[in-house]
Amino acid sequence: MKKVLLLTAVLGAMSNMAQEAQADEGILDWLQGGHISGDIRLYDFSRDYAGTASDQSAGSPYTGAGTFNFKDMNALSLGGKLKGETGDWNGFSAGAAWYYAWDIGANNYTYNDSKLYNAAYGYPYLNSLLMGVNRTVDLLGEAWLQYHNSAFTVRGGRIAIDNPWVNSSDGFMIPNLYQGGSLLVTPMPGLSFNVDRVTDYKNRTTTDFSQSTIAALPYDKLIYTGESGGTLDAGVNWQDAHVTAHAWLYDFYDLAHMVYLEGGYHDFPGVHPLFINAQYVDESGSGAIGNVDAQVLGFKLGINLDRDLGNVFVAWNRAASSTVTAISAGAPTTAYNGNLYSPYTQIYNTDPLYTTVMNYGLVSARAPGDAWMLGACLHLDGGQVDVVPTVSEYDTEPHVANARAWMLDVAWHVPGKLRGLTLRERLGVEQNIPLLGSSYLDNRIMLQYAF
Repeated sequence: MKKVLLLTAVLGAMSNMAQEAQADEGILDWLQGGHISGDIRLYDFSRDYAGTASDQSAGSPYTGAGTFNFKDMNALSLGGKLKGETGDWNGFSAGAAWYYAWDIGANNYTYNDSKLYNAAYGYPYLNSLLMGVNRTVDLLGEAWLQYHNSAFTVRGGRIAIDNPWVNSSDGFMIPNLYQGGSLLVTPMPGLSFNVDRVTDYKNRTTTDFSQSTIAALPYDKLIYTGESGGTLDAGVNWQDAHVTAHAWLYDFYDLAHMVYLEGGYHDFPGVHPLFINAQYVDESGSGAIGNVDAQVLGFKLGINLDRDLGNVFVAWNRAASSTVTAISAGAPTTAYNGNLYSPYTQIYNTDPLYTTVMNYGLVSARAPGDAWMLGACLHLDGGQVDVVPTVSEYDTEPHVANARAWMLDVAWHVPGKLRGLTLRERLGVEQNIPLLGSSYLDNRIMLQYAF
């Protein structure tokens, strides 16, 4: 009997040791199964003003009566991200990413505090869009835990989100990042459901997550820089051989509610190169920013070129006109709010409207009206060179001047041993942009190596 008891005890101890060893091995595999990724960026961003807006004799960018006298501005930055992700352990994984931007001592921080309309313009020679007025920006931008199986994926913590109106806006040094949770359900091929809950937000030039937004521009319109309760969004997406369809609902807490519909059809029978897309937005609400009532309709018609060379297209958007009561600086004002209120894309021009370009669109114009775009998306040299030329017109009313924008976006993806290296040039000429003079030229050059 003693031998039986002893044998039972030994077998039990060996079983526990085996389970612990297996657990340790599982944790080790979880860590060893991960990988490191990231990118290194060198970015130069210059803006040159023409006409009265580039008068270099003025001592301040603001001369009164709503007239700005901007200097030609520039910003240079070196940075990127380093991201680590674990392997999968019973469906669980984790990840973190460190983001960094450094001015490498090349920027002009000359400050002038006289007659300033906005504190950001106190640095008349510094383009603060790249990394604010900071000499360095660094933060733990992502830190999340994820569970994944064949049916769904759920992730929570500091995360990156990419949907039409809550996205990364990743065109400069550090992207938009969010704190909250995200759920992706994929019940069948081609069909997916998304739910995102944002509690805090970090824009491209700050280091802190907070209940903030960036939907504030110095126009004689609605301006709101206060906090909100975050955002809840839900979307359903479908794609097959001919059809794409997307439907999204957004609740921008304390601000507005939005419905966004977008879809398209391509490879028409007998007219294979033709494609057509359409979008519709309806936004309403009555919160911290006052009444919101905005509707936007859009169409995009194009032809796919032979040999996978890309496409050419014409696009149109219309923001319906409506006059509402808004709240600006704590007091009710009348605002022509036929435009959309977009808490995370407004200044960055990264909304999904077909006629939005890198620094203008109906959303940033903050006025009702029509917009047209003629353009092409070309893939040359076997896909190693992407070229996107566009010209767009914005016929807005009643208090925002009509504008025109010429854009050229060229990216060279270096092949061979330097695969992962991209040189990108983005050139834009805008005319009659509100508050920015008769015209200005944006020149954005990025050298990036992704690993």
